Amino acid sequence: MGKDNQKGRYICKVGFYDVYAKDSMKKTSGRGEKMEVGSTDYCVYHSKKLVERGLKTKDLAVSKAKDLLGVKFR
Repeated sequence: MGKDNQKGRYICKVGFYDVYAKDSMKKTSGRGEKMEVGSTDYCVYHSKKLVERGLKTKDLAVSKAKDLLGVKFR
C-alpha cells in the first residue's frame, strides 16, 4: 500500500496540470454496513497548489485544465 493521498485519485496530466478525483463515501443500510461512493469531485492541481475544484466530471476537469494552459502550450 502507498501513502494516504489527500488530493484523491490521480486521473491524468494535461500539460503541467494534474487532474485528481476525490470520492465522498456514504454508508448503505441493510444487514452489513457497507460504504459506497456517494459523489466524486474533480480537482485541477499545479504541483501542490490547488488551481480549480468542484468540477463534476472528468471531461469538465480536462477542458478546464486545457483552458488554463492557454494557446501557447497546446
